[in-house]
Amino acid sequence: MVGQESQEGETELAREQAPAIGGAEATLKRIDYIEEEAENIQFAIWANRPMSAKKMLKNLSQEVNEAEGQIMDLYRALSSLERSLEELEQMSEGDRNAWDLTMLGLQHLREGNWGAAADCVEGAVASMGRDGLERSLNTLGRHLNEMGELSDIEEIALTLVNQGKKSLDSDMSSAAKAFEDAISALGPVAVNEATSPFLVNSFFLSIGTTWPEGKDHALMVITLENTGENNISTMRLAPPIPYGWTAIPKMCEIPEIPPEGFIEIGIEIRPSGSFPQTALLGSSLNIATGYYADYGSLKVQTRIENRTPNLMEGLLLDPWMPEGFETLRLPLVENLGPGEIVHVPIEVLNLREAVGIGS
Repeated sequence: MVGQESQEGETELAREQAPAIGGAEATLKRIDYIEEEAENIQFAIWANRPMSAKKMLKNLSQEVNEAEGQIMDLYRALSSLERSLEELEQMSEGDRNAWDLTMLGLQHLREGNWGAAADCVEGAVASMGRDGLERSLNTLGRHLNEMGELSDIEEIALTLVNQGKKSLDSDMSSAAKAFEDAISALGPVAVNEATSPFLVNSFFLSIGTTWPEGKDHALMVITLENTGENNISTMRLAPPIPYGWTAIPKMCEIPEIPPEGFIEIGIEIRPSGSFPQTALLGSSLNIATGYYADYGSLKVQTRIENRTPNLMEGLLLDPWMPEGFETLRLPLVENLGPGEIVHVPIEVLNLREAVGIGS
Protein backbone atom coordinates (compact mmCIF):
# COMPACT_ATOMS: atom_id res chain seq x y z
CA MET A 1 0.00 0.00 0.00
CA VAL A 2 1.34 3.40 -0.93
CA GLY A 3 1.31 5.91 1.89
CA GLN A 4 0.00 9.40 1.18
CA GLU A 5 2.61 11.93 2.22
CA SER A 6 2.46 15.70 1.84
CA GLN A 7 1.29 16.85 -1.59
CA GLU A 8 4.38 19.03 -2.13
CA GLY A 9 6.81 16.18 -1.60
CA GLU A 10 5.13 13.48 -3.62
CA THR A 11 4.23 15.61 -6.65
CA GLU A 12 7.43 17.62 -7.20
CA LEU A 13 8.66 15.28 -9.94
CA ALA A 14 5.24 15.21 -11.51
CA ARG A 15 5.13 19.00 -11.69
CA GLU A 16 8.34 18.96 -13.71
CA GLN A 17 7.09 16.26 -16.06
CA ALA A 18 3.53 17.58 -16.56
CA PRO A 19 3.21 21.34 -16.18
CA ALA A 20 -0.27 20.99 -17.72
CA ILE A 21 -0.11 24.45 -19.30
CA GLY A 22 -2.40 23.55 -22.19
CA GLY A 23 -5.00 21.96 -19.96
CA ALA A 24 -4.91 24.83 -17.47
CA GLU A 25 -5.42 27.36 -20.25
CA ALA A 26 -8.38 25.35 -21.55
CA THR A 27 -9.93 25.40 -18.08
CA LEU A 28 -9.51 29.16 -17.71
CA LYS A 29 -11.02 29.79 -21.16
CA ARG A 30 -14.08 27.69 -20.31
CA ILE A 31 -14.54 29.36 -16.92
CA ASP A 32 -14.17 32.81 -18.50
CA TYR A 33 -16.79 31.87 -21.11
CA ILE A 34 -19.25 30.66 -18.48
CA GLU A 35 -18.79 33.81 -16.38
CA GLU A 36 -19.15 36.06 -19.44
CA GLU A 37 -22.33 34.31 -20.58
CA ALA A 38 -23.78 34.58 -17.06
CA GLU A 39 -23.23 38.35 -17.16
CA ASN A 40 -24.80 38.56 -20.62
CA ILE A 41 -27.90 36.75 -19.32
CA GLN A 42 -28.18 39.30 -16.51
CA PHE A 43 -27.89 42.18 -18.99
CA ALA A 44 -30.56 40.59 -21.21
CA ILE A 45 -32.94 40.31 -18.24
CA TRP A 46 -32.30 43.93 -17.22
CA ALA A 47 -32.91 45.04 -20.83
CA ASN A 48 -36.28 43.23 -20.78
CA ARG A 49 -35.26 40.69 -23.43
CA PRO A 50 -36.59 37.46 -21.86
CA MET A 51 -36.46 35.36 -25.05
CA SER A 52 -32.81 36.24 -25.61
CA ALA A 53 -32.02 35.49 -21.97
CA LYS A 54 -33.85 32.15 -22.21
CA LYS A 55 -31.84 31.13 -25.29
CA MET A 56 -28.53 32.10 -23.70
CA LEU A 57 -29.48 30.30 -20.47
CA LYS A 58 -30.21 27.11 -22.42
CA ASN A 59 -26.80 27.27 -24.11
CA LEU A 60 -25.08 28.05 -20.83
CA SER A 61 -26.81 25.13 -19.09
CA GLN A 62 -25.50 22.81 -21.79
CA GLU A 63 -21.99 24.21 -21.36
CA VAL A 64 -22.14 23.74 -17.58
CA ASN A 65 -23.47 20.17 -17.96
CA GLU A 66 -20.63 19.31 -20.33
CA ALA A 67 -18.10 20.73 -17.89
CA GLU A 68 -19.68 18.78 -15.03
CA GLY A 69 -19.56 15.58 -17.12
CA GLN A 70 -15.89 16.16 -17.91
CA ILE A 71 -15.09 16.71 -14.24
CA MET A 72 -16.85 13.49 -13.23
CA ASP A 73 -15.02 11.55 -15.95
CA LEU A 74 -11.70 12.89 -14.66
CA TYR A 75 -12.59 12.07 -11.07
CA ARG A 76 -13.47 8.49 -12.03
CA ALA A 77 -10.28 8.10 -14.07
CA LEU A 78 -7.99 9.50 -11.36
CA SER A 79 -9.74 7.49 -8.63
CA SER A 80 -9.36 4.34 -10.72
CA LEU A 81 -5.64 4.99 -11.25
CA GLU A 82 -5.19 5.70 -7.54
CA ARG A 83 -6.95 2.44 -6.58
CA SER A 84 -5.08 0.26 -9.09
CA LEU A 85 -1.68 1.69 -8.17
CA GLU A 86 -2.38 1.39 -4.43
CA GLU A 87 -2.98 -2.33 -4.85
CA LEU A 88 0.43 -3.01 -6.42
CA GLU A 89 2.80 -4.90 -4.13
CA GLN A 90 5.84 -3.48 -5.95
CA MET A 91 6.11 -0.36 -8.08
CA SER A 92 8.36 0.23 -11.05
CA GLU A 93 9.78 3.68 -11.72
CA GLY A 94 7.03 4.22 -14.26
CA ASP A 95 4.39 3.23 -11.69
CA ARG A 96 5.83 5.70 -9.18
CA ASN A 97 5.74 8.47 -11.76
CA ALA A 98 2.16 7.51 -12.58
CA TRP A 99 1.30 7.69 -8.87
CA ASP A 100 2.82 11.19 -8.55
CA LEU A 101 0.90 12.38 -11.60
CA THR A 102 -2.31 10.86 -10.27
CA MET A 103 -1.91 12.68 -6.93
CA LEU A 104 -1.16 15.90 -8.80
CA GLY A 105 -4.23 15.38 -10.98
CA LEU A 106 -6.46 14.94 -7.93
CA GLN A 107 -5.00 18.13 -6.47
CA HIS A 108 -5.70 20.02 -9.69
CA LEU A 109 -9.26 18.69 -9.65
CA ARG A 110 -9.79 19.86 -6.05
CA GLU A 111 -8.54 23.30 -7.10
CA GLY A 112 -10.99 23.41 -10.01
CA ASN A 113 -8.34 23.12 -12.72
CA TRP A 114 -9.81 20.17 -14.60
CA GLY A 115 -7.85 20.94 -17.75
CA ALA A 116 -4.58 20.36 -15.91
CA ALA A 117 -6.10 17.28 -14.27
CA ALA A 118 -6.85 15.88 -17.75
CA ASP A 119 -3.21 16.34 -18.71
CA CYS A 120 -2.21 14.43 -15.58
CA VAL A 121 -4.45 11.47 -16.49
CA GLU A 122 -2.84 11.27 -19.91
CA GLY A 123 0.64 11.62 -18.40
CA ALA A 124 0.00 8.98 -15.72
CA VAL A 125 -1.15 6.39 -18.26
CA ALA A 126 1.84 7.16 -20.48
CA SER A 127 4.22 6.85 -17.50
CA MET A 128 3.14 3.25 -16.87
CA GLY A 129 4.68 2.20 -20.19
CA ARG A 130 3.65 -0.79 -22.25
CA ASP A 131 4.03 -3.34 -19.44
CA GLY A 132 2.06 -1.28 -16.95
CA LEU A 133 -0.67 -0.55 -19.48
CA GLU A 134 -0.95 -4.22 -20.43
CA ARG A 135 -1.15 -5.18 -16.74
CA SER A 136 -3.87 -2.60 -16.09
CA LEU A 137 -5.91 -3.63 -19.13
CA ASN A 138 -5.67 -7.31 -18.20
CA THR A 139 -6.65 -6.65 -14.58
CA LEU A 140 -9.62 -4.50 -15.54
CA GLY A 141 -10.72 -6.95 -18.24
CA ARG A 142 -10.48 -9.93 -15.87
CA HIS A 143 -12.53 -8.14 -13.23
CA LEU A 144 -15.26 -7.20 -15.71
CA ASN A 145 -15.40 -10.76 -17.07
CA GLU A 146 -15.86 -12.11 -13.55
CA MET A 147 -18.74 -9.75 -12.71
CA GLY A 148 -21.40 -11.76 -14.55
CA GLU A 149 -24.29 -9.55 -15.67
CA LEU A 150 -22.88 -6.19 -16.79
CA SER A 151 -24.52 -2.79 -16.95
CA ASP A 152 -24.47 -0.77 -20.16
CA ILE A 153 -21.48 1.30 -18.99
CA GLU A 154 -19.62 -1.84 -17.91
CA GLU A 155 -20.24 -3.37 -21.36
CA ILE A 156 -18.79 -0.26 -22.97
CA ALA A 157 -15.78 -0.37 -20.65
CA LEU A 158 -15.16 -4.05 -21.50
CA THR A 159 -15.31 -3.26 -25.22
CA LEU A 160 -12.78 -0.46 -24.72
CA VAL A 161 -10.50 -2.77 -22.72
CA ASN A 162 -10.57 -5.39 -25.49
CA GLN A 163 -9.83 -2.72 -28.09
CA GLY A 164 -6.92 -1.48 -26.01
CA LYS A 165 -5.44 -4.96 -25.64
CA LYS A 166 -5.60 -5.49 -29.41
CA SER A 167 -3.82 -2.18 -30.02
CA LEU A 168 -0.92 -2.74 -27.59
CA ASP A 169 1.53 -4.03 -30.19
CA SER A 170 0.47 -1.86 -33.12
CA ASP A 171 -0.67 1.47 -31.67
CA MET A 172 0.25 2.34 -28.11
CA SER A 173 -1.49 5.71 -28.22
CA SER A 174 -4.79 4.05 -29.19
CA ALA A 175 -4.34 1.47 -26.42
CA ALA A 176 -3.70 4.22 -23.87
CA LYS A 177 -6.72 6.21 -25.08
CA ALA A 178 -8.95 3.13 -24.83
CA PHE A 179 -7.79 2.54 -21.24
CA GLU A 180 -8.34 6.21 -20.33
CA ASP A 181 -11.87 6.10 -21.76
CA ALA A 182 -12.63 2.85 -19.91
CA ILE A 183 -11.58 4.10 -16.49
CA SER A 184 -13.26 7.48 -17.12
CA ALA A 185 -16.55 5.68 -17.70
CA LEU A 186 -16.15 3.04 -15.00
CA GLY A 187 -14.36 4.66 -12.08
CA PRO A 188 -12.36 2.80 -9.40
CA VAL A 189 -12.57 -0.98 -9.50
CA ALA A 190 -11.08 -3.08 -6.71
CA VAL A 191 -8.95 -6.02 -7.81
CA ASN A 192 -10.00 -7.96 -4.75
CA GLU A 193 -13.59 -8.74 -3.78
CA ALA A 194 -15.31 -5.55 -2.67
CA THR A 195 -16.67 -5.23 0.85
CA SER A 196 -20.44 -5.10 1.04
CA PRO A 197 -21.61 -1.47 1.29
CA PHE A 198 -24.01 -2.61 4.02
CA LEU A 199 -21.02 -3.41 6.25
CA VAL A 200 -18.98 -0.22 5.86
CA ASN A 201 -21.54 2.59 5.53
CA SER A 202 -24.50 4.20 7.23
CA PHE A 203 -27.46 4.83 4.93
CA PHE A 204 -31.19 4.39 4.42
CA LEU A 205 -32.32 2.42 1.36
CA SER A 206 -35.92 2.05 0.25
CA ILE A 207 -37.32 -0.19 -2.49
CA GLY A 208 -40.89 0.19 -3.67
CA THR A 209 -42.87 -0.90 -6.70
CA THR A 210 -45.92 0.67 -8.35
CA TRP A 211 -47.93 -0.28 -11.40
CA PRO A 212 -48.66 2.89 -13.45
CA GLU A 213 -52.16 2.90 -14.85
CA GLY A 214 -52.33 1.89 -18.51
CA LYS A 215 -48.72 0.66 -18.63
CA ASP A 216 -47.50 -2.83 -19.44
CA HIS A 217 -44.73 -2.65 -16.86
CA ALA A 218 -44.23 -1.91 -13.20
CA LEU A 219 -41.90 0.80 -11.90
CA MET A 220 -39.42 -0.07 -9.15
CA VAL A 221 -38.21 3.02 -7.31
CA ILE A 222 -34.95 2.76 -5.35
CA THR A 223 -33.86 5.62 -3.07
CA LEU A 224 -30.68 5.87 -1.04
CA GLU A 225 -29.77 8.52 1.54
CA ASN A 226 -26.31 8.77 3.10
CA THR A 227 -26.84 9.11 6.86
CA GLY A 228 -23.16 8.75 7.74
CA GLU A 229 -20.24 11.16 7.97
CA ASN A 230 -18.23 9.73 5.05
CA ASN A 231 -18.83 9.45 1.33
CA ILE A 232 -20.46 6.22 0.14
CA SER A 233 -18.31 4.78 -2.64
CA THR A 234 -19.77 3.94 -6.03
CA MET A 235 -21.63 0.64 -6.03
CA ARG A 236 -23.58 -1.58 -8.38
CA LEU A 237 -26.92 -3.10 -7.49
CA ALA A 238 -28.90 -5.74 -9.36
CA PRO A 239 -32.60 -4.78 -9.12
CA PRO A 240 -34.21 -7.18 -6.60
CA ILE A 241 -36.88 -8.57 -8.92
CA PRO A 242 -38.82 -11.85 -8.55
CA TYR A 243 -37.72 -14.91 -10.49
CA GLY A 244 -38.95 -14.78 -14.07
CA TRP A 245 -39.12 -10.98 -14.22
CA THR A 246 -36.87 -8.72 -16.28
CA ALA A 247 -35.52 -5.28 -15.42
CA ILE A 248 -34.37 -2.32 -17.52
CA PRO A 249 -31.59 -1.55 -16.77
CA LYS A 250 -30.34 -4.96 -15.66
CA MET A 251 -27.79 -3.42 -13.32
CA CYS A 252 -27.97 -0.12 -11.41
CA GLU A 253 -24.88 2.03 -11.03
CA ILE A 254 -25.07 4.19 -7.92
CA PRO A 255 -22.53 7.04 -7.95
CA GLU A 256 -20.53 8.24 -4.96
CA ILE A 257 -22.86 9.89 -2.44
CA PRO A 258 -21.61 12.54 0.03
CA PRO A 259 -22.92 12.83 3.62
CA GLU A 260 -26.63 13.82 3.60
CA GLY A 261 -26.67 13.12 -0.15
CA PHE A 262 -29.71 11.47 -1.74
CA ILE A 263 -30.37 9.61 -4.99
CA GLU A 264 -33.49 8.13 -6.57
CA ILE A 265 -33.50 5.56 -9.39
CA GLY A 266 -36.46 4.31 -11.42
CA ILE A 267 -36.37 0.86 -13.06
CA GLU A 268 -38.90 -0.71 -15.42
CA ILE A 269 -39.72 -4.30 -14.47
CA ARG A 270 -41.85 -6.76 -16.44
CA PRO A 271 -43.13 -10.29 -15.78
CA SER A 272 -42.31 -12.97 -18.32
CA GLY A 273 -45.25 -14.25 -20.36
CA SER A 274 -48.63 -12.59 -20.73
CA PHE A 275 -50.48 -11.57 -17.61
CA PRO A 276 -53.58 -9.39 -17.43
CA GLN A 277 -53.00 -6.32 -15.27
CA THR A 278 -55.70 -7.41 -12.82
CA ALA A 279 -53.81 -10.64 -12.16
CA LEU A 280 -50.68 -8.84 -11.02
CA LEU A 281 -50.09 -8.43 -7.33
CA GLY A 282 -48.72 -4.91 -7.85
CA SER A 283 -52.13 -3.59 -8.85
CA SER A 284 -53.68 -4.87 -5.61
CA LEU A 285 -50.93 -4.20 -3.09
CA ASN A 286 -48.52 -1.33 -2.68
CA ILE A 287 -45.38 -2.70 -0.99
CA ALA A 288 -42.27 -0.75 0.00
CA THR A 289 -39.36 -1.97 2.12
CA GLY A 290 -36.91 0.23 3.99
CA TYR A 291 -33.39 -0.81 5.02
CA TYR A 292 -31.39 1.14 7.58
CA ALA A 293 -27.77 0.02 7.40
CA ASP A 294 -25.33 1.18 10.07
CA TYR A 295 -21.88 -0.40 9.66
CA GLY A 296 -23.05 -4.00 9.66
CA SER A 297 -26.23 -3.51 11.65
CA LEU A 298 -29.34 -3.78 9.48
CA LYS A 299 -32.92 -2.87 10.41
CA VAL A 300 -35.67 -3.67 7.91
CA GLN A 301 -39.33 -2.73 7.80
CA THR A 302 -41.96 -3.35 5.11
CA ARG A 303 -44.97 -1.12 4.43
CA ILE A 304 -48.02 -2.81 2.89
CA GLU A 305 -51.11 -1.07 1.56
CA ASN A 306 -54.28 -2.85 0.43
CA ARG A 307 -55.37 -0.97 -2.70
CA THR A 308 -58.59 -2.96 -3.16
CA PRO A 309 -62.05 -2.66 -1.58
CA ASN A 310 -61.75 -6.24 -0.35
CA LEU A 311 -60.30 -7.88 2.76
CA MET A 312 -56.98 -9.65 2.15
CA GLU A 313 -55.93 -12.65 4.22
CA GLY A 314 -52.77 -14.70 4.70
CA LEU A 315 -50.11 -12.38 3.21
CA LEU A 316 -46.66 -13.98 3.63
CA LEU A 317 -43.82 -11.46 3.23
CA ASP A 318 -40.46 -12.42 1.73
CA PRO A 319 -38.47 -9.17 1.28
CA TRP A 320 -35.20 -8.96 -0.61
CA MET A 321 -32.08 -9.14 1.56
CA PRO A 322 -28.58 -7.96 0.65
CA GLU A 323 -25.79 -10.50 0.44
CA GLY A 324 -24.64 -11.56 3.89
CA PHE A 325 -28.06 -11.11 5.51
CA GLU A 326 -31.09 -13.39 5.82
CA THR A 327 -34.58 -13.11 7.32
CA LEU A 328 -34.91 -15.13 10.54
CA ARG A 329 -38.55 -15.87 9.73
CA LEU A 330 -41.03 -14.76 7.09
CA PRO A 331 -43.68 -12.51 8.69
CA LEU A 332 -47.35 -13.25 8.07
CA VAL A 333 -50.05 -10.58 7.81
CA GLU A 334 -53.22 -12.47 8.68
CA ASN A 335 -55.75 -9.78 7.72
CA LEU A 336 -55.45 -6.52 5.79
CA GLY A 337 -58.66 -4.51 5.42
CA PRO A 338 -59.68 -2.39 2.40
CA GLY A 339 -57.34 0.61 2.11
CA GLU A 340 -55.50 -0.45 5.28
CA ILE A 341 -51.78 0.19 5.71
CA VAL A 342 -49.51 -1.79 8.05
CA HIS A 343 -45.80 -1.53 8.85
CA VAL A 344 -44.16 -4.88 9.52
CA PRO A 345 -40.67 -5.13 11.10
CA ILE A 346 -38.45 -7.86 9.65
CA GLU A 347 -36.13 -9.91 11.87
CA VAL A 348 -32.69 -9.97 10.22
CA LEU A 349 -29.71 -12.27 10.70
CA ASN A 350 -26.17 -11.05 9.90
CA LEU A 351 -24.55 -14.23 8.57
CA ARG A 352 -21.01 -12.98 9.20
CA GLU A 353 -21.75 -12.47 12.89
CA ALA A 354 -23.64 -15.76 13.07
CA VAL A 355 -20.61 -17.75 11.91
CA GLY A 356 -18.12 -15.63 13.86
CA ILE A 357 -16.59 -13.67 10.97
CA GLY A 358 -15.56 -10.14 11.84
CA SER A 359 -16.96 -8.25 14.77
